[in-house]
Amino acid sequence: MKVTLAMKPAAKGFIPIEAESIVPKNFLAGTDLLVWRGNRELRLDEVFSVSVEGEADRAEGVEVVLSGETFRLKRVGEYMDGGKITVLGGIGMHCGNFMSGGTIEIHGNADGWLGREMAGGTIICRGDAADYCASGYRGGRKGMKGGTVEVFGHTGDFLAESLAGGTVVVHGDAGDMPGAEMRGGTLVVDGDCSRPAANMKGGSCYVYGTARGMLPTFKKIGTVQHEGRTLIQFAGDLANRGKGNLFVKGYEYLD
Repeated sequence: MKVTLAMKPAAKGFIPIEAESIVPKNFLAGTDLLVWRGNRELRLDEVFSVSVEGEADRAEGVEVVLSGETFRLKRVGEYMDGGKITVLGGIGMHCGNFMSGGTIEIHGNADGWLGREMAGGTIICRGDAADYCASGYRGGRKGMKGGTVEVFGHTGDFLAESLAGGTVVVHGDAGDMPGAEMRGGTLVVDGDCSRPAANMKGGSCYVYGTARGMLPTFKKIGTVQHEGRTLIQFAGDLANRGKGNLFVKGYEYLD
């Protein structure tokens, strides 16, 4: 089953749409779903032009395609456990919250908390992702526990904060404090970042560019070969018993 949702033009286009109902399994029972615009609850067909092709009896057989001003949509794919969501443009905050299965592919940029506290599945972002990608929520200690997040552009600050499991790959640069408080899983940054893996408790963080503002509480071990690269290995943050491993191509301490 392919469900196409094309956003209708809105007079007040600055108001975000709370769209946690947009997950593949919900469409198995039809398209009679509700979303919120501000304090107004609306039918799906009041916000989108809806078309459905084919049938499915399981979430894994459903693909939802979103087009139009999709950057206004928040919480798309929340608690998703199967199927696929394809976003032809950008997407708003909290996309893929708590997802445990399936695939979300975003062809544009993603706003904050992409893949927040996800437990499984795959998120692919072809553009940039804002702050707190693949992390936990503010004040919480639980981050991403499983699955894969791959960002082909750059990411903002606090990427993969409190990462506990799964794999996060960023092909561009990351902002400040990627992998802060990480306790498991794997974080890979192809570009540069600053102050990676602060207070890490476990897991592995790889920075194939330069780690700026390298924290002095990491102990240099030596060099290792990893996927054809020579990386410098550091024992995890000694401020937290030196657990975990940080690997960087190059590093700079603060003046």
